[in-house]
Amino acid sequence: MKGVEQIEHTLHNIASPKRGHTFWGLVGVLVCAALLISLEHQDLLRAPNDVIIANSSDGFKSYMTAIWHVKHDSSYVHYAGMNYPYGEHVLFTDNQPIVCNALQWWSTQMWDVKDRVIGFMHVTLALSMIFGAGMIYLLLRKLHLPVWVAGWAALGMAFLSPQYGRFDGHFGMAHIWVLPMLLFLLCRYEERQSRRYQSLLIGALVWVAAQLHFYNLGVSAVFLGFYTLFQIGINPSWRNIWTRGSHFTVMILLPFALLNVWLHWSDYFADRPMSPYGFTDYIGRWEGVFLPYPYFALHRWISEWIVPIRSLDFEAEAYVGFSATLFTLWYLFKRRTKAFEPEWEAAAYHRVHKNYLRGISFAAFATLLFGLGFPFAFNELEWLVNYMGPLRQFRGLGRFTWVFFYVINLMMFYVLWNRSARYIPGAAWMAFWQKRAPFIAKNWVKTARYGMLVLPLCLLSAEAFWFQKNNPLQLVPSPAKREVAAAEPGHWLNKVDFGRYQSLMPLPYYHIGSENMWLNFDFELFQKVQTTAYHTGVPDMGVMLSRTSVSRMVKSLQFSLTPCEIPDMLSELPDNRPIALMIKRSEWDAVRKNYAHLTDKARTVYQGPEITIMSLIPDSVRTWWEDKIQLEQRNMAQNAAYNQESGLRGDQSGIWHRYMAYDSLTQEKPYIFQGKGAGSGMLSDTTRIWNGTMPKGVYSFSIWVKADEDMGLPQEYHIRLPNTVLNGNLGSRVQTIVQGWALCKVVFELETDAPVDIFLHKKDIEMPFWYDEALIMAQNRHLYLQKPGWLMHNNFWYKLPAN
Repeated sequence: MKGVEQIEHTLHNIASPKRGHTFWGLVGVLVCAALLISLEHQDLLRAPNDVIIANSSDGFKSYMTAIWHVKHDSSYVHYAGMNYPYGEHVLFTDNQPIVCNALQWWSTQMWDVKDRVIGFMHVTLALSMIFGAGMIYLLLRKLHLPVWVAGWAALGMAFLSPQYGRFDGHFGMAHIWVLPMLLFLLCRYEERQSRRYQSLLIGALVWVAAQLHFYNLGVSAVFLGFYTLFQIGINPSWRNIWTRGSHFTVMILLPFALLNVWLHWSDYFADRPMSPYGFTDYIGRWEGVFLPYPYFALHRWISEWIVPIRSLDFEAEAYVGFSATLFTLWYLFKRRTKAFEPEWEAAAYHRVHKNYLRGISFAAFATLLFGLGFPFAFNELEWLVNYMGPLRQFRGLGRFTWVFFYVINLMMFYVLWNRSARYIPGAAWMAFWQKRAPFIAKNWVKTARYGMLVLPLCLLSAEAFWFQKNNPLQLVPSPAKREVAAAEPGHWLNKVDFGRYQSLMPLPYYHIGSENMWLNFDFELFQKVQTTAYHTGVPDMGVMLSRTSVSRMVKSLQFSLTPCEIPDMLSELPDNRPIALMIKRSEWDAVRKNYAHLTDKARTVYQGPEITIMSLIPDSVRTWWEDKIQLEQRNMAQNAAYNQESGLRGDQSGIWHRYMAYDSLTQEKPYIFQGKGAGSGMLSDTTRIWNGTMPKGVYSFSIWVKADEDMGLPQEYHIRLPNTVLNGNLGSRVQTIVQGWALCKVVFELETDAPVDIFLHKKDIEMPFWYDEALIMAQNRHLYLQKPGWLMHNNFWYKLPAN
C-alpha cells in the first residue's frame, strides 16, 4: 500500500489550491475580522487596560486571580491571593496560567507590565477571534473550498461561535481558535504518510490549550477518543490499532500526564474532590443546539405559534445556526448514505479527506450526545457516572457541544460546495424552462450553484450579526486602578494601614470550590475584598477557586464557624499578626450573631457606609473558645436539672427528643466521633435516621458527618412531613467542625401530631460516608451530656481543655 499512498499523496498536492490565493484570502479574513471586532468592541479596545467586562462573578474572579498572580506571586505555579494561608495551584484559579506566567516572566526579565495584565487579557480575547476566523478559513481551504466561500463562512462561524458567550466569564474557554486548530491539525494528520510529528503537534496544542482552561483538554480527549475509535472501527487491523492507539497517547495521554506531573510536583494534594457536583445537571440540551437563542425572532415565533420552548441555562446553549440545523436533519434522516457522492471519488483530494470528514462527523455527533448527557443523565442510568473516571471532573457537559458547532458547519459548506460545483439540472427540467422562460433556463445552472452557497452564508451572517448585537459587553472602570478603587479620600484603602495585617477575612465568609461544602458569597463583598487584596498585597482568606483540597477546606471552614475546639488554622498561620475582618455593613447584625468568636474580641479600625473593618488577633479565638467552655459549664450547672429517658439532662422534664449515639455500630476500622461506634453507608442507599410519630411543635434535627472524606457532606437530607418533603444538601447546614466531623442542623415545624420520616440519600453516587451522634429535639430547649474530656449542649460537642 505504500506505493499507492505515495501516488495518492502526489495527486493531492497536484490538486491543491494555489497557495497565493490562500494567503491573500487569509489576509483578507484577518483584516475583515479585525475591522468587525474593532467596530463591535471599540469601547473595550480603545483603552483595554482601563475597563473590565462586568457581566459575571466568574469573570471578575478570573481578572483578580490573573492580576494578583502576575503582580504579587513569586512562584510560577502557586497562587496566594485567596485561600490564605494555603493558596492554590494556578491550574485551579481560571487565570490562564500559560498567559499569566509569560507576563510574570516578561515583567521580571524584560520590562514591567504588571499593571497592564487586564489590557493584555482583553487584547488576547480580540486576537483569539481574529486567529479563530483565520484557522477556520485555513481548514476550509484545506478542504478545497473557494476563497470567497471559505472566508465568508469563517467570519460567520467565528462571530456566531458559542465560545463568544464566555467573553464575560471564563476567559480561558473563550479562545475560539483552539477547536478549529485541532480540526486543522487533525486534517494534516490524515494527509501525511508519517503522522508521528502531526500527533506531537496536536499533543502540544492540547497541552497549551489546557493551560488556558482545563476544559480544553476534556473536550479534546472525548472528541479525539471517538475519532480514534471510528478510524479503528473502519480498519481494525493490528497495525492501525497500534498506530492510532500510540498516536492518541501522544495527543491526549501525554499532555494529561505532563500536567499531572506539574501539578503533583509543585502542589500535590491527594484529597482534591473526585466527584464534583453537577455532572448530570450542567448538561447541554438539544433545544440549545438546534433552536435559535431566545432573543432571536424565530425562537419567539416557534415558542408562540408551534410549541413552547423551555427555558435553558446558558451552559446548555450552543446554537449551530438555522442552515446547519436543516443540514443536520438532512444528513441524519434523508440522504445519510449519499452525503459523499460516488462521482466525487474522481477528485484525489476527496479521497484523501473522506475518512477524515466521516471521522470528525462521527466524533462530533458522539461528543454532542456526551454533552447532552446520554445516557448517564437519564433516569435510572445515573449510576453510569460512577464509571466515568477523570471525566467526572468536567461537570459542565454543555461545553462539550461546542465542537459540534464547528464540525457541522464545516460539513455543511463542504457538502454544499461539492454539490454546487457538480450540479447538472435534469433534461426534463431544462426543457420545461426553455419553452416557458428561456432566460431562466440560460442562467439557471449558475443561479442554482451560487444559491446553494450564498443563501446559507447570508443566513449565517445574519444570525452572527444578531448574536453579536444581543450580547454586548458591559464595561465598567477597572478596579485594578487605584484612582478607581479608592476614589474618595475616606475610602478604607486610604484610611487603613493594611501593611500590619497578614490576611483579609470576609464576613459573611465565602468558600466556593471544595464541592463538599459550599458557602455562597455576596458579589459586592467579594469585589471589595479582592480589590483590597490586589492593591495591598494582603491575601484573602475567602475561597472562590476550583477543586480545593478537602482537608484544607475543612480547616478554613472550621476557623469561620463557632469553635467547639481550638481551630487547626491557628497552628498553621505563620504568625500572630492581626487579620483584617472585612464586614459588609448591611450584614452587621447577622455577622455579630454568627461570627461572635471572631468579632467579640476584635477591634474596629474603620467604619464606613459599605464596610466595617475590624482587627482580629488570631490567638483571641483561642481565648474566646476557653471563655465559651466556661460559659457552657456554668449553664449546664444551672440548667441541666432534669434527667431525660435517653440519659441526657435538660432544662425541664419530659423534653421530646430522640438521641441516636450509634455505639452498637462497630466496624473493623471505624471512623468514630463519640462513643464506641458510628454509622456508615453508601450515598446512593437510603440511610434512615428516624421514622415515627412526633407531637406538634418546632424541632431541630442535627447529625455529625465526617467532613474530611470526599463526598461526605454532599449527602442529601430528606424530612418527610405530612404535606411536604424538606430536602437539601448537608454541606449547606454546617454549624461547627470538630476533629474532621461536621455538625449539620435542620429546623422544621409540625403543625399537628404526625408521622415524620428522616433519612439520608444521594441518588446514584456510589461512595461511602460516615455519620454519628444524631439528635432530634424540640427547638428552644436545652439538653446536656458530659463525658470525660467533652461537654455536649444540644448536640454541640465541646472539647474540654486539658487540665
